[in-house]
Formats: sequence, C-alpha cells, structure tokens
Amino acid sequence: MGKMTAIIAVLLSLPAAAQDSRSGRFLAERWCMACHIVEREPRSATADGVPTFPAIAAKPGTTAASLDSYLSTGHTRMPDFQLSRSERNALISYILSLR
Repeated sequence: MGKMTAIIAVLLSLPAAAQDSRSGRFLAERWCMACHIVEREPRSATADGVPTFPAIAAKPGTTAASLDSYLSTGHTRMPDFQLSRSERNALISYILSLR
C-alpha cells in the first residue's frame, strides 16, 4: 500500500508542477527577459555574457535548492525583485523544465 500511496502522490503533484512551470515562465518573461534568454528556443539573442535559462538549467550543479539559494540573496548584477516563496518556486520549476 505504501508504494501505491507514493505513486498517487507523484501523479497528483504533476498538475501542480505544470502550473508552477507556466507561472514561472510568465515571471521569467516579465522580470528576467530584459537580460536573459528565458526560452528554450529564443526568438532573439542577447549579448553581455548573461547566461540563458536553458544554460543555467543544463549546469550539472543546478538544483532546486541551488536556484532557491541564488534567488533568495541579492546580487550585484541582478535587480532585487523581492520574489515571494511561491514566485521563486514557480521560477525554479520553469528553469528546471528547460532541461
């Protein structure tokens, strides 16, 4: 019975993960697109050496925890958007969906 409960829990979380990813894409397009390429197949490229979201997602060390830590602290090159916990989670979900 424990195995079935785990399977059901995973299946129930899939729509929530998809919702987070869609919300995260909206946030990325609203707040991040000015500097980053946020799409899997961008319509246009930017210079500056700013990493693309697909490149960030592809890094071996990129995890939900590492992204959360990065997005939770201030950085000199990134504006401080003061993302809520749910916004960070949605953005993280979207970035990781680009793998």
